[in-house]
Amino acid sequence: MRPGREALIAEAMLHHPKSSHSNVEWWRGAMFYEIYMRSFKDSNGDGIGDLKGVLEKLDYIESLGVDGLWLSPFYPSPQKDFGYDITDFCNIDPMFGSMGDFLELIEAVHDRALKLLIDLVPCHTSEQHPWFLESRSGRDNAKADWYIWADSASDGGPPNNWLSSFGGSAWEWDPRRSQYYYHPFLTCQPALNLRNDDVLKAVIGIFEYWIELGVDGFRLDAVQCLCCDPWLRPNPFAPDGETNMMVGGGPNNPFRKQLHLFDRDVPEAIPVIEAMRDAVRNYEPERVLIGELADVDSSRTAVKYTMRGERLHAVYDFDLINAARSLNDWRDLLSIRARFMGSGWMMNVLTNHDSVRAVSNLTLFAEEEGDRAAAAKLLLFMQSTLLGGSIIFQGEELGLPQPELENDDLRDPWGKNLWPDFAGRDGVRTPIPWTRSKTKAGFTQADKPWLPVPQEHFELSVAAQDADKKSVLNFFRELMAWRREEPLVRCGAELVYDVDVAPVIAYDRFDDERRLTFVVNVSLDQQWFATNDHDALIKLAGCVEENSRRGISIPPLGFAIIKRGDHLGHDQ
Repeated sequence: MRPGREALIAEAMLHHPKSSHSNVEWWRGAMFYEIYMRSFKDSNGDGIGDLKGVLEKLDYIESLGVDGLWLSPFYPSPQKDFGYDITDFCNIDPMFGSMGDFLELIEAVHDRALKLLIDLVPCHTSEQHPWFLESRSGRDNAKADWYIWADSASDGGPPNNWLSSFGGSAWEWDPRRSQYYYHPFLTCQPALNLRNDDVLKAVIGIFEYWIELGVDGFRLDAVQCLCCDPWLRPNPFAPDGETNMMVGGGPNNPFRKQLHLFDRDVPEAIPVIEAMRDAVRNYEPERVLIGELADVDSSRTAVKYTMRGERLHAVYDFDLINAARSLNDWRDLLSIRARFMGSGWMMNVLTNHDSVRAVSNLTLFAEEEGDRAAAAKLLLFMQSTLLGGSIIFQGEELGLPQPELENDDLRDPWGKNLWPDFAGRDGVRTPIPWTRSKTKAGFTQADKPWLPVPQEHFELSVAAQDADKKSVLNFFRELMAWRREEPLVRCGAELVYDVDVAPVIAYDRFDDERRLTFVVNVSLDQQWFATNDHDALIKLAGCVEENSRRGISIPPLGFAIIKRGDHLGHDQ
């Protein structure tokens, strides 16, 4: 016999982190707003967003009701990967402004009671970084072992079969040292050897530098690549011809044909993560480390990277972005995530600067304009109410769809390398439409922005949606205002309903005293969800507000919040 819902809820409570709503860590359940600075707001007319542009729009960010913001890399860089190839970790690239601009932004963020996370890339540098220039100059210098170097194979080729997710071998020959260096991404991004204590100390010193300037934490890029196998063992081929990894630049990228056992997610990374956590532990309040996990089964890997409060605070992953498009698969994934968050912690992410915009990725069936706005609200509702923290990418609060760019407009090296099998990441990175003005939508005064503003985004501008009470933007603001005052959403336990409830996704958020049920109709048909006599509906913009004694009727792409009158209710 299947256990009743009361028993399931009691079991879920046993595994949920025990803390009162008043003393829960500030980052747990927080909603962060990701700013891809190049495309956010240009203040000086060069066509590229900058720090002063963020400062100019800080009141807008505050109006969203989020808890903090995360800035994409702003460090000096050749910009071959748009800031993820860094030459100086402790400075500001002049294209984004000055250190004075950054310090002014930190102060303004904190004046608004917001938190500031910055993007840090601990796994690699630019090939033009002084560390690498010294390391490649010979085998006997002070930084000779700061990167992953290896001799050629017996045939003169690369040391093993590891591949870059950006295409081609993950090894590049360097004639200065007569050795290969390892790069899991672009050839201009040589991998640091974090198993070298001097390298790890240098990276931790970068943490400490920015903490002293006032940042509240870090989003750590690609932590699955912190280390690689010390013996450089070759990866086996996937037995069915294709790995289950979803990130890798298109279905035909050879990267997807290997089991990445030795170039990703290796045991040697754990001591590195623990040393990083030790570096931020003694600050008050403790600074947060949120690690990006890509190319791996991150829901299952998250516990290892966040367990026992000794490693990362949370994991930022791609599992929801890459989720299969069936209700059963979604329910299974949400149940897995809720179960693992008993000992680890995850951020709910539906879009980021490396993906496709959520409304175009996860709700392809909502093709009509009205359906698309409803689908955008539904996705924001789910992301904001599921167990875990959340990170919303700029423009998702507007319900922006993914544009199709011409090949001539592409700037992303990943897309250029793998076109047409993979269109790259430029579509999600187009500038924010601030106004309805033609061609540039208030983003810049330059003749040409670094990426075009898609025509279909003009009517979805911030100005247009500000004036529309029923817009996606104003829905999100009201949802965030409610969320900030609802402790169950920020730190309550979660239990996902079984598949036989109805063709909907439903989940409970609860503690010892209260329970809310969230119901989401991810279809274009009317659905029914049973309720009990003592239940009531939470009245919130966009939510179903009418119920009968037997249940509620949920419109296409609709959703509801049910306040359970007897706490546990009855089995559905």
